[in-house]
Amino acid sequence: MSRKLILLLMAAAMLLWVAGCSNNPVGDKTSSTNISTEFGGFTTSNEAPAFGDPTLSAEAGSEVAVNDPLATAPRFSSLINDPNAGLYHFRAVWGHLRYDSTVTIPTNWDGSLTLTRGLELVRRVIAFEPGDSLLPRTSPTLIEWASQTTVSFDGIAVDLFVPPMGPTYDTTITVVVDSLGDTTNVVVIDTVPAAPVTLEFKTGPYTRTFTLPELVSLDTIVTLSDSSAIAFSAYEIEHIPCPRGALMGHWGFDSTGTGEFRGKWIGRHGELQGFLDGNFMTDSLGRQIFFGKWIDQNGFFQGLLKGTWGPHPNRHASERGKIRGGGWFYGQIFNANADQIGVLKGHYKGSESLNNGFFWGRWKLNCPGAPGEDDGMGEPREGDDD
Repeated sequence: MSRKLILLLMAAAMLLWVAGCSNNPVGDKTSSTNISTEFGGFTTSNEAPAFGDPTLSAEAGSEVAVNDPLATAPRFSSLINDPNAGLYHFRAVWGHLRYDSTVTIPTNWDGSLTLTRGLELVRRVIAFEPGDSLLPRTSPTLIEWASQTTVSFDGIAVDLFVPPMGPTYDTTITVVVDSLGDTTNVVVIDTVPAAPVTLEFKTGPYTRTFTLPELVSLDTIVTLSDSSAIAFSAYEIEHIPCPRGALMGHWGFDSTGTGEFRGKWIGRHGELQGFLDGNFMTDSLGRQIFFGKWIDQNGFFQGLLKGTWGPHPNRHASERGKIRGGGWFYGQIFNANADQIGVLKGHYKGSESLNNGFFWGRWKLNCPGAPGEDDGMGEPREGDDD
């Protein structure tokens, strides 16, 4: 980029989600930070779309849906609709995650995404501009693109379908003759496990291979020596469609010096579902906390946010230095009755200017009865600095 920037829903989960909606009239954005109240001054009122922020509204349009021709190809319909197939959503953005006006030399990110078995469907391209493009599909397991970045970033959102694959069997029959001349056929069956499925992200500046278990709970940002970076996230999409998705936006300080974050609330297949806005701070007890609010695309209230954040090492940096150095955030989502209905989690790369900073993460709503596999959405543990 150059310069511009689910099967029925589990009834209990959906009731909680809907309970978070409000019919309050649209009011002024309630972002004045008041940490003496439960949600820092944020209320359940509706807001203007994108909180009335033209920059955020414009960025929402930078993610463009892709009509991947393989999505309607008859030979893939059985896999796409197979309830036993693995289904994952993968997102990657590359370039300067924090806007950097000093970058004038383009970086070539021409690359590919290769799945060893199954089907990849491109759902969206992120911040592609003229000169950036997807290349024609030549294989169901290969996506290729042309991309150059300078001051900002490009990216893709992809669904991955992995067919169920059991072991293969290698049978050997050996004829054994005993001392009386009798023969016996001895059958030996060796079980050969299926080869592991991997996903390779490959570009000139950076290449990485992921295993399927990693794609269940992937959430990481890799910074390169030239200060450019690649942010990856992925999650497994259950066939019982628990609401979950991604987060992406800005993290930094506004013109008054207040810590703020603002960005897009993204659905499980990469579609825009709404926006979030909030404030982060250190309170009088030294706790690093945040409060915020989630609205849908039309500004209708969806939830309140509350949680904690913290810097990655260097632990000895100044407070502003820690913000710029980046860190993590973890919090809960609440409905209009202040019932906890979900969680959000991710990483940030802060900036003195809000629109120059960056955050990247995931969210999910509570889904009783969903599979119990660890999806990485629990509270941060010691060592969770990546």
